[in-house]
Amino acid sequence: MFKIKFASEEDLKYIKEIADYFKLPFSVDLSKCINMIATDEKPFGFITIKVYDDMAYIIGHAVLPEYQMKGYGTMLLKVALNNVYDFGIKKACIKHSKFDDFYIKNHFERLEDILYVDIEELFKK
Repeated sequence: MFKIKFASEEDLKYIKEIADYFKLPFSVDLSKCINMIATDEKPFGFITIKVYDDMAYIIGHAVLPEYQMKGYGTMLLKVALNNVYDFGIKKACIKHSKFDDFYIKNHFERLEDILYVDIEELFKK
């Protein structure tokens, strides 16, 4: 059964495997980042967010290919942003990448060298 949860120490190896698959830098620190993992029969996606100066910076987010185009990446993003919002953070951003269209589809806007979303406004939509 599909679920999204906060990543534990044991989940870090799965996050690293998924990040390595996509050749993403792996810099997860459970004490400094919010890490969430999506699992079915096995872990298949993650999101890592670092909070700094009242801004949530998405520093890693990926879903394995066999789970893409099914809404899991969007659900993972929204669950993570909802948790960040519950912590009092109202803005999120990510650096431009080849995945900009995904974030723009999820209501992020282009601002200079980042994509930005007002989390409060996002959940009003």
